[in-house]
Amino acid sequence: MNAIFEDVPYYPLVFVVFWGAVVVFGLAMARHLRVFAATRAAGPSPFEDVRARFAGLIQYAFVQTKMFKDPRAAILHLGIFWGFILLTIGTANVVTGGLVQQVLSAPFGGVLWAAILAMQNVVAVTVIAFILWAFERRLISRPARLTYNLDALLILGMIGTLVAAEFFAQAFEIARYGAQPGAFITSAIAQPLGGIGGLSRAGLETGFAILWWLHMLIVAAFLVYLPGSKHLHIATSFFNIYFRKLKPRGELPAMDLEAEDATFGLRTLADLGWNDLLDGFTCTECGRCQQACPAWNTGKPLNPKQFIMGIRDMSVEAEHGLPLIPNSPSAASFGLTDVINQAAMLSPIVDNAIPYDAVWDCVTCGACVEACPVLIEHVDKIVGLRRNLVLEDSRFPTELNGAFRNMEGVGNPWGQPPTTRTDWTKGLAFEIPLVADVAARGELGSLDVLYWVGCAAAFDERNRKVARAFATCLDAAGINFAILGQEESCTGDPARRMGNDYVFQMLASGNIETLNRYRMGERTIVTACPHCFNSIGNEYGQLGGNFRVIHHAAFLRELLANGRLRVVDADAGANGAGGTGRSVTLHDSCYLTRYNGIVDQPREVLGSIAGLELREMDNRGKNTFCCGAGGGRMWMEETRGTRINEARTSQALATGASTVATECPFCMTMLKDGLEAAQSGTGGTVKAIDIAELLAESLAPTQPGSRALPVLQ
Repeated sequence: MNAIFEDVPYYPLVFVVFWGAVVVFGLAMARHLRVFAATRAAGPSPFEDVRARFAGLIQYAFVQTKMFKDPRAAILHLGIFWGFILLTIGTANVVTGGLVQQVLSAPFGGVLWAAILAMQNVVAVTVIAFILWAFERRLISRPARLTYNLDALLILGMIGTLVAAEFFAQAFEIARYGAQPGAFITSAIAQPLGGIGGLSRAGLETGFAILWWLHMLIVAAFLVYLPGSKHLHIATSFFNIYFRKLKPRGELPAMDLEAEDATFGLRTLADLGWNDLLDGFTCTECGRCQQACPAWNTGKPLNPKQFIMGIRDMSVEAEHGLPLIPNSPSAASFGLTDVINQAAMLSPIVDNAIPYDAVWDCVTCGACVEACPVLIEHVDKIVGLRRNLVLEDSRFPTELNGAFRNMEGVGNPWGQPPTTRTDWTKGLAFEIPLVADVAARGELGSLDVLYWVGCAAAFDERNRKVARAFATCLDAAGINFAILGQEESCTGDPARRMGNDYVFQMLASGNIETLNRYRMGERTIVTACPHCFNSIGNEYGQLGGNFRVIHHAAFLRELLANGRLRVVDADAGANGAGGTGRSVTLHDSCYLTRYNGIVDQPREVLGSIAGLELREMDNRGKNTFCCGAGGGRMWMEETRGTRINEARTSQALATGASTVATECPFCMTMLKDGLEAAQSGTGGTVKAIDIAELLAESLAPTQPGSRALPVLQ
């Protein structure tokens, strides 16, 4: 027996108990992996941008930055997590026969090991306190977003008991066998235990043995229990974070519609990638995604947490009957899939892991993904389910028929004739040339930017005012710009988010051909639509279209920063308008903020307008609350729960601002309708106004573009 543990009765059994549990843990994890291996889709490469992947591990796994949106929960979780990690030093010492202690006692005359014992004393007390706090949250305060079950209480009990057992075992050991340098807290507890009136030697020895072995048995039980527990994220979260999606958040997985073995979207577990199943086993059931989801918050059946848990439950069902020890390998299957529950593996995800209606409630806003502390991807999976429902089953809400037909027939979901794409330019005091005419004159080289107008600004009367305002700003800044006119078509974003990748690729390919014909890869494309911005910038590359695209909020900020746009001062007025005395709250577009990280630029544009007071909503920036139009919901009726735009409108009105500033045509439509409904019969005058309109109203009158401002009124 190692001299370090000579006081522990039956110490050699530790190797049987602990390492036996490790083997069971490994076999149970291998059983999960056998189901992962039965999926068809390829997962991410571990060698893709290794530096970024390791940086993510530090940020999200060790520092846990995502947790700090709820500081109390973050401190609680971080304390237990790091305490658990640091206390494993003692366990590692036990299961290696004292090797850790021997190595760390050698340097500096044992000072290092004494420091570790002191640290562990402090950490143990902290973890015990935090475990009690965790019990209070689950049994008393009970936050609504958490999943309440016996599993969570059992895991907390096991962690708390093993930490307490190790801590007090050390106190009994010191009381019976002598001091341990550095263990100052347990030494203080040991004094009354072994002092006058304390326990006998036999009592101390018995107490030490019981507590020491209790700790080790719980460690072993924890390892055996963990693979079937939701706390498996203790092990899997590191892998889930490492293998996270590195491509832009707004880029959906590519689809090769021409491949002979093409599968259209996701129907079963087998259609998923192994990393999608890993998402399921990594879910912590914390409910942050549920708490952030606008559909769930307005009474819809979509619950992103339940969806991911459903995938995990289906995965567990698929491995039901798999032996812990794999069968003998065969030439055909290598013992991996021969006994997997094929019925569960090939069961449809829709109506099992997620209700059919919930699939269509998603607004693809990405709030769930943004909120998840372990970087689970919900949206890509939901769109994958939509792809299968649309492209293979033709099973989708009937109101989408019109949008699909319009996009495929006339290149826009409104169903308007392409000949009216330039009607918004009528009444402007300056001419906006067509790219085709610029090219015919051989003057493409003099073009500064292409203004991608988008369908909403071309066909929706309210958003046409935004296009005129933005064009006014470009003219005022002396920007040489042009538009495509009838040659512009819908980017395909609504079709893709609604699951119709066929229509998306048709529209996108046509646009890419047009843009390449005019060599637009050599210059900047600017658009006021975040959805167009996201598709052109993040998704057209899948089809060979690589363009530099910038959103109008960022472009206007640049024009203001370099002095090409000037606004009136606080005491002046621009055509009787200007920002003086106006209070504004900004609604952040999901596709601008969460998907593309544009948060500060629109605020800087608003900040340039003299006299304008910005009143922020609680849900802002990357924590914004969706307007309800994303994911194709613009063309679907909300028949369940509260309308999402009404919920967002209430948040905007709660600020008391006189104006709701927008930066997206979809948001403009939804908030305009929401404000009209909320203020009907109340005499309220709060309106939705795009940031370009606010800026155009405030331009200095000496600038060329100011002559067009009366058209905006």
